Amino acid sequence: MKEVLYKLFLGKPEYNKPIRHPAYYNYRMNVVSIWNNEKHHDIGFEKILRLVLVAAQIVFPGIHIRNLFGRYGVIARNVAIEFYVLFKTLLPLVFLFTGFYQYTIAVVIASYLLLETIFYVASLIFVSDIFVKPRSYRRNILMLFLNYLEISLCFSVIYASLHLLGDRSYDVVDYIYFSIVTSTTIGYGDMAPVNHIGQVTVCVQAIMVVAFIVLFLNFFGSKVELIHNEDE
Repeated sequence: MKEVLYKLFLGKPEYNKPIRHPAYYNYRMNVVSIWNNEKHHDIGFEKILRLVLVAAQIVFPGIHIRNLFGRYGVIARNVAIEFYVLFKTLLPLVFLFTGFYQYTIAVVIASYLLLETIFYVASLIFVSDIFVKPRSYRRNILMLFLNYLEISLCFSVIYASLHLLGDRSYDVVDYIYFSIVTSTTIGYGDMAPVNHIGQVTVCVQAIMVVAFIVLFLNFFGSKVELIHNEDE
């Protein structure tokens, strides 16, 4: 059974190569690199944004998971991150269908995990030079899809917990429906926020959708360019 699980998640043992530097070391080097303009001559607001996006990683679980599982090899680290992303995607559903979303702590946890994903998405756009070449573009698209789904579900928790759609008798499916409709920018109009906090929340979610569109286009564009260069 152990061999089957290893083959399923890690593949061949030779794929699971050791990592040269732990995540904490790379974190420090990335901060120093941006500060010293080693890769880009960015200044002003751009440099501040890049520094904030990289420095903020330390307050979220992702970097600690990479550092912990990195000692077991690159594939083991990647699989651990995949399970963490899946956990973040499913946790809002647990909050919603168990009624835990009614407690303030659920909103705090959902907002915290949502903020980590927002910083990660922004990093892929503004600090892409610090990321290594992806092992698989299909894997990256899959992870982005899970991030997209996680954001929609986390916003569902926020809408439900703070009653941002009013005091009508909505169930959890209604909140999930509204959040996904907002994420797809369809906007049927059958449900809408009832106060300024709800309107701001919807605006933030809509902006995140634009960021994901940029990322998807970037990844597909990079893949097409790679194939074109290989053909030449």
